[in-house]
Amino acid sequence: MRPYEERFLWRLDWNLLRTFIVVVEQGGVTRAAEFMNLSQPTISSALKRL
Repeated sequence: MRPYEERFLWRLDWNLLRTFIVVVEQGGVTRAAEFMNLSQPTISSALKRL
């Protein structure tokens, strides 16, 4: 693995990635928010940070 790839993996917030996956699986932000028992703005904020 290259050094920059290693740094990327260390800096990646895996919860943000999980949120993105749930949005895709649920077909939208609102459904993902309901599924994860979070508010829609919280999901949107997570996607922006990703």
